Amino acid sequence: MALNSYKQTTLSNGLRIVSEYVDSVYSVALGVCVLAGSNDETEQTNGLAHLLEHMAFKGTENRSAFQIAHDIESLGGNINAFTAKNYTCYHVRLMSEYLEEGIDVLADVVQNNLFRGEDIEREKMVIKEEIKDSEDSPTSAIHDFFIEQLFPQHPYGRAIQGTQDSVSNITKTQILNFVNDYYNPDNIVIAATGRVRHARLVKKVRKFFSKNSGVKTVHKHYDFEPVQQEKSVYTRDIKQAHVILGTRIFSRQDERRFELALLNVLLSGGLSSRLFQNVREKYGFVYSIYAFARLYKKKGVFGIYAGTDISNLDKTGDLILKELQKIADGDLTEDELQHKKQQYKGTAMLSLESMAARMQRLAKMAIVDNELITIDELLDKINKIDKQGIVELARYILNDHLFIKTIIKPENS
Repeated sequence: MALNSYKQTTLSNGLRIVSEYVDSVYSVALGVCVLAGSNDETEQTNGLAHLLEHMAFKGTENRSAFQIAHDIESLGGNINAFTAKNYTCYHVRLMSEYLEEGIDVLADVVQNNLFRGEDIEREKMVIKEEIKDSEDSPTSAIHDFFIEQLFPQHPYGRAIQGTQDSVSNITKTQILNFVNDYYNPDNIVIAATGRVRHARLVKKVRKFFSKNSGVKTVHKHYDFEPVQQEKSVYTRDIKQAHVILGTRIFSRQDERRFELALLNVLLSGGLSSRLFQNVREKYGFVYSIYAFARLYKKKGVFGIYAGTDISNLDKTGDLILKELQKIADGDLTEDELQHKKQQYKGTAMLSLESMAARMQRLAKMAIVDNELITIDELLDKINKIDKQGIVELARYILNDHLFIKTIIKPENS
């Protein structure tokens, strides 16, 4: 399996193409990624990028909604999209012999959408049901509450899908303005992994993405306000309490992101992890507990989630902080560190077996990081992580920023 085969080309209109040839598969995963997500919205247009992603499959100048799906699925492939804080990605996976068909369809849905008024209103209804589904799930809702608490009055703190009110009030004019502002060639990366030759990919992309809007994309920037509440409590008609303890941290551009990934493995990487062993197994306080990190272009988030009985909420929170404090105090043996580094490397290598995941990794590096790190380079960075780096990171997380608590608890508790 080739690990160092990234190639990249920038067209005259500013569009970037990155690819990775993998000779052990017969498929290709292809993504058209636009550096525009919920971070480019205002409070009034919250949810617009996500609505735009949904609208991509509702019909173009050349294809009906059915034809968009049929033209990929009839070839044995699949087509989908997702919206993130910083970018939106439209992607297909299909046999490599159908590369041109995949590029054709993706170019069509990204460049030639009709944005019919009736389709917009119908899709708003779909998304509002999606929002209800998220709000009905405390394990999902608590993450939205947590990040809103960490980033008050900032796009990072708003849910990607928007709110019932904001989605209802989005207009066609606002959608078209967003497209004109951000869906420009200089703001797009096309990424492909699998059995795909870069020269052929570039040739096909030139054929279908030759438009030049003449507009240079300018991203808005927003200041970060101080955290206003160290503890926020919400109530629901539920049986279990849910809590996230966490803080703001550095961005994706920080080299400590590799130590952060290893710290997450130490804390919650499987059944042998510290949180699983020392909270769930030892005390039986939780069923689900895990650490997580989300790194964006300007800032990042670190948190630890747990679901527990309300009577054990405070004790669970104390145990979580105790595990992080132990690492900050240097309670980490070289043997444990080496085992977790191997786990981290093994997980990274296993992820390469999914062409879709591999493409998304490549696209994210190109469009958000502006740096392509090969797997060999990643493995080298993991090998170089030492105990002191992990200890200093744990201290940074605990001491350098406000550690907040977000809780959803049962009513009348």
